[in-house]
Order: sequence, then C-alpha cells, then structure tokens
Amino acid sequence: MVGRVAASASDGDGVGSALAVASAGAPGGPAGAPGAGEGGRGPDWKQAATSTGNASNVVILYRTSSLREIIATSTKIGDPPGMRSHLICARALPRGVTLVALLAVGACDPAPPPPVPEPPLADALFDRAGQGDEEALEWLLAAAEYGRVDLQHRLARMYLEGAGVAQEDSTGLAWLVRAAEQGHPESLALLRSVAEEGDAEVRFRLARMYRRGDGVAPGDSTAVEWLRAAAALGHAQARHDLGLLHLTGDGVAPSDSAAAEWFLAAAEAGHAGAQDQLGLLYLRGEGVAQSEAEALRWFRAAAQQGHARAQSHLGQAHATGWGVQPNPAEAVRWFRAAAEQGDVTAQYNLGYMYDLGLGTPRNLGESVHWIRAAAERGYADAQYYLATEYMQSDPVSRYAWLFLAAEQGHEEARQVRDDLRRRLTADQVRRALEVSAELLAPLADESRRPQ
Repeated sequence: MVGRVAASASDGDGVGSALAVASAGAPGGPAGAPGAGEGGRGPDWKQAATSTGNASNVVILYRTSSLREIIATSTKIGDPPGMRSHLICARALPRGVTLVALLAVGACDPAPPPPVPEPPLADALFDRAGQGDEEALEWLLAAAEYGRVDLQHRLARMYLEGAGVAQEDSTGLAWLVRAAEQGHPESLALLRSVAEEGDAEVRFRLARMYRRGDGVAPGDSTAVEWLRAAAALGHAQARHDLGLLHLTGDGVAPSDSAAAEWFLAAAEAGHAGAQDQLGLLYLRGEGVAQSEAEALRWFRAAAQQGHARAQSHLGQAHATGWGVQPNPAEAVRWFRAAAEQGDVTAQYNLGYMYDLGLGTPRNLGESVHWIRAAAERGYADAQYYLATEYMQSDPVSRYAWLFLAAEQGHEEARQVRDDLRRRLTADQVRRALEVSAELLAPLADESRRPQ
C-alpha cells in the first residue's frame, strides 16, 4: 500500500599581530633587492605565502598584485589547524606606501573572528570606500562576511544613509540584522526603531531573533508580538508562522481554527507553505469543515508553485483515489516532482510504484534507488521495505535496516528483526550494528545543522 504522509591565534610567529605594513617595493625602492621576484619588482608574495603554509603571516610587498589574487591564494592554502586565515586588505595609502594588511580571522577555527583590532585601518577603509574606492568597499564587505560585527553595523549605516554608496535599504537592513543577531546593541536598537516605523520584514526578522535567541534573550511572547505586528502589515511568512504556532501551542493558545485563519490569510497571498497546511486542515477536518475538494484545491495551488510536500499529497490523491479518480500515471508524475526535491514520502512512494509497475513500467533499479534514498533520510517505512524486499541475500545489511526502522517504533520491523537475530551469529549482529551506526551518522549530522 502507498506509504503514509507522513580568536585569533597569537603564538611566537606573529599571527596575533593585527597589522603588517611594508614600504619595500614602493616607488623608488631598489630593484633586485633581497627577496625580489621576477623582474626585480618586489618579493613573490604568493611563493612566500605558499612556502610558509600560513597566509596570515605574510606581508604583501608587491604593490601591483591583485587583492583578489591575494585572498584567493590565502583561501587555497589555508592555515595550519587552529590558525586563522581570512583577510581584510587595504590598498596603498596616499603617500605611495604600499599597505596590504592581512588580519587573522577564522578559516579553520569555526569561532567568529574578533573585532578589528586597529580602528585606524577600518576608518581608512571606510574613508576610501566613501570616496568611491570599490576595492576598499570590497574588502570591508569581505571582512564583514566573516563576522566582523562592528563592520557589519557600519556597513548597514553606510547603505541605509547612502554615505559614499548608492542608498540600498535592503542591503543596509540585511547587514543590520546580521549585526543584531550577534548581539550588537546599536544594531538591535536601530532595528527596533525601523520595525516600529512600520517595516514588515524587519518586524518578522525581530520575531525570528526572539524565537531563536539570536543576539537577544529568547522569548516566545515577544516573538509572537513581533509576528503579529508583521502579519498586520500583510507579511505572508509571519501569518504562516502564526498558523504553525497555533497548531503547536508555542507561545499562544493552541487552536486549529485560529491556525486555519492565519493559514488562509497567508495562502490567499500566495504563500505555498500555508496553502499546503490549509489543504491538510481541510483533508483532516481540523479547524475547518472537512472537504477533500478544498484540500485538493489548496494542494494544487501549492504544488504548482513547486512545493514538494503538496506535490507528494497530490501524488497520494491520484494513487489512492481520494477526491479524484485513481490515476497511477498522474501519481507517478507528482511523486517524481516531489522526490526530486528530496521529499522522503514521495521518494518511498515513487520507489513503490516502480516496484509494482504502477503508472510506469516496472523497474527494480529505480525502485531500489528511490526507496534507498528515503531510507537513508530516516524514513522508517522505506527502511523496512528495503530490508524485507531487497536484502534477502544479505542478512547483515537486512538486520541493519530493520534495526533502524525498529528503533523508530516500526512494529513490523521490530518483529522481523528479532526473528532474524535468532538466526545470526554474534559477529553478524555486531557487524550489522556497525552498519546501522554508519547509516545513522549522516542523519545525526543533519539534525545538528541550524534551521
């Protein structure tokens, strides 16, 4: 049967030094000086960087070198473990002195980089960016990308005020949010001010910050207040999220009818996720009168926008015949559309259709491909099906998949696993459990990723 919808390092090598300044290689410097590269134009900075293996220790002396080439080489060679190797560079100062500073920030170390330790350098870069120096602006943006919260705030003001750059509110607000999410107090205050002036997107971003605790103390009630404020201005995602909160009761009183109202408001604005959620409520008769016709209407609206779960729901409707005449070929079409986007239920169902030749010629290779894809994503029905239908000749792998499905509460998998265990040796069980652990590792990694 078709499946259910189921900081910077500072040791003796000078990495801790924030700024390296060199005047050698400036106009008038001696050609062919010690360390000079080809043509006597100055030392070969690329060779120096790659020979030490630590770009953050290299002082750049070759004035005409491309800054893009410098950062590309540093990124390529990386730093020894525990060192920091991202860059922020400044071009020559007006006196003709070549100045390229490599500031250590974290390539190998995932911790965010420290604030710029030399304010005059940042000030000089902002001054030059304000005069139209695109390269100075490029390096400020690069440093901000690596987590320099003070630079993020200054860039936000720069774009919001049009100070030296074309005014771009969206870019400025994006930097402001990033700084605020790291706890920058001035950015948070400015963000609140913009939200209070009536910016729906900023209100939504503040709500998300309070829900996640990004840069602020987490607070469900404050998050809901900002969500409501954004929703009042027509923000579709805020309306969708309020619908979800009413389904779960997080920060609000649980209410299917209130959830349906918020989903409807977002769905009518074209929000595909809300359309899919509303379709589910109509299908189940939760918060609204049960109606397969309304469920299908909203599933179609979402599916036509490419919403994978809605596409999977349409596939199930055509496979089982609820609300429409059964049409296996149409079911396969929708299952494939969703499966290719990674929907595990659709992957399992598509594999099932290939196994039985429903709506498509029978193809065991395609069946195994799609069912295994769902099984590897942790779908218990797929794990059980894979073990019982395709692992008959491999008891170790069969036990491994049965074990994973049973651990998720799949009762049939538990029974088959226990029966199989009585016929395996201790060594086979041990190897099967090792395989299970290997299969489970990617799922554990995925669960730790920030949402």
